[in-house]
Amino acid sequence: MTSLYSQDISGIFPASSGAGGLSQSAFDAACSDAWIALQRICDEHATGAALMRHAFRGDDLPEIETAARNLAAGASRIFLIGTGGSSLGARTLCATAPAGRTAFIENADPETVDRAGGAEIADSAFLAVSKSGATAETLAVFALYWAKAEQTLGPAEAAARFLVVTGPQESPLRRLARRHGIGILDHEPDVVGRMAILANIGLLPAAIDGVDVRAVRAGARSVAEQALSAPTAADCPPALGAAMQVALMREQGARASILMPYADRLAEFSLWYCQLWAESLGKAGCGSMPYPALGMVDQHSQLQFWLDGPPIGVYTIVDLPPADVPPLHFDEPGLDWLDGRTLGELMAAAAQSTARLLAQNGRPVRRIRLSATRVDGEAVGALAMHFMLETALAGYMLGVDPYSQPAVDAGKALMRDFLSKSGER
Repeated sequence: MTSLYSQDISGIFPASSGAGGLSQSAFDAACSDAWIALQRICDEHATGAALMRHAFRGDDLPEIETAARNLAAGASRIFLIGTGGSSLGARTLCATAPAGRTAFIENADPETVDRAGGAEIADSAFLAVSKSGATAETLAVFALYWAKAEQTLGPAEAAARFLVVTGPQESPLRRLARRHGIGILDHEPDVVGRMAILANIGLLPAAIDGVDVRAVRAGARSVAEQALSAPTAADCPPALGAAMQVALMREQGARASILMPYADRLAEFSLWYCQLWAESLGKAGCGSMPYPALGMVDQHSQLQFWLDGPPIGVYTIVDLPPADVPPLHFDEPGLDWLDGRTLGELMAAAAQSTARLLAQNGRPVRRIRLSATRVDGEAVGALAMHFMLETALAGYMLGVDPYSQPAVDAGKALMRDFLSKSGER
């Protein structure tokens, strides 16, 4: 087990979750399939596949760190223009920053885009990200911000405040960047956006916000190394996670995968996970619907349904040990159970009790616990590598390509078709 986190899947079996639990035979069969899938991923890695590649890279970090310093110089705010895989990974990493200054413009909502006036534009820099270079939302927002920056700063200064990350192929975004003299970094063509959190599109915004991107890679590497050296599926936490998820789909008809971190800094992580799981596995009738939740917030809003509504899937709780912080003090009768405790102890008790309640009500649940008492880049790097591996393994076990997104591409094509037809609104 990697030292950065532990994984407890005992809550998926009948001893913990009763009739809702997974049979040992179904789990054993899934573990056999997970082992075959893991060998496939290890073989692919040996030939240079992208999934674990960045966990072992360091040669690209100086370019990323230099680009971050140059773009952020003299700017109090960075607007990241991108959507889906071009932003969710970066948001996940930036959430671990002490005080971030990156604003993510992901939705082509004119009201949101128009909030940035001339004074704010003059004090900002802009990062536009699109692997295809043809994403309509990104192109549209880029064009609006470029027009504002050019008018406020002049063409030369505006160009210095912009940076584009896009695939190496010829594209509208690349042509626009060249036309305006804007710097360009290449998005690696074999890295899908939802699995690019460890590549430049994830690490560049993180570096701008002061995240230790080398620690992010180190955390990911610890998980990748264990996966590559595991003698069995049981010795590889992502393989165990994939076996658990797929076995529950097969035997229990699990239709949802609920990810519930307790730390606020992991709220963005659960949103990143939703794209990763949905876009990778939702093909040919396969997969389960990912659902983001957040600790004590959803204990008080969703837990009633999870415990007493219809069974819908598997729950993953992510928490961490209590930090050494000042204790609470109450001079109030009836609060002796809370007196002398800390907020961290309260959060840990909430996670433990929720996991136990779910299992007692026949809801399969696993618990992932970080080793550190706070969420940092290294921990998120480890979690990201775990869930990317778990997702890719589940895809191979289900017989789908975890790296494609044909339905999404079809939707983009249809939107372009609508907009290209004059008079159709």
